[in-house]
Amino acid sequence: MRDHNMKKICTINADTESKDISEYNAIVAIGGDGILFEIMQGIHARADKNDLLRKLKFGIIGCGTNNGLAKSILHWSGENYGPRESIFQICRGHTAPLDIASYQLANTSKTYTSFLTFSWGLIADCDLESECIRWLGSLRQDIWAVYRGILFRKKYRARLSYLPPNFAGGVTGEVYSMPEFGQPLSNEWVTIEDDFIVFWACNVSHAAHNMYNCPMAKMNDGMFHILVVR
Repeated sequence: MRDHNMKKICTINADTESKDISEYNAIVAIGGDGILFEIMQGIHARADKNDLLRKLKFGIIGCGTNNGLAKSILHWSGENYGPRESIFQICRGHTAPLDIASYQLANTSKTYTSFLTFSWGLIADCDLESECIRWLGSLRQDIWAVYRGILFRKKYRARLSYLPPNFAGGVTGEVYSMPEFGQPLSNEWVTIEDDFIVFWACNVSHAAHNMYNCPMAKMNDGMFHILVVR
């Protein structure tokens, strides 16, 4: 009987692993923001990505370093932060649309899907350079913020172009067709060229479980809230 049960379990697992993602109705990620990012890139690479995004429901149980999306969802739901609270919300089955974005790297045709934030300059340095002390958990980024932001501050030359909210559709509800990458921008766009310290385009309220960086962000307001420090 024991051998029979073991074979049956193995058969079920093998069958589950061979199924295509389109055969499922929902995906629950247990980990940090990175694991859901990888799932989204896998979907983004498929020809049926739009159909999948319309069909699938997503849930995340924050078990990583920062857990920005898990914290943001719980914040919008009026719940305390923690894996148990995330599991409870998923079990309740309540869903709501979430804004996602697509971005393209300069001088390439490679595109990605994003749901959290876009950072460049100090924030990106704190995230990437602090990998050498990853064992400290989320504290590593606080330490690197002091190191890179105060002790050895850098400035980053860039040109930023953005479309104000009254033209972006978030306020008017109208759909705006984005120009192709590298094409001239219309007069509605605002352009800033300067030495920056921080550039942070936020799609959610929390970039991490302990970082309430964008209180005004909503799940589906159709806007990025951009923080710039020069």
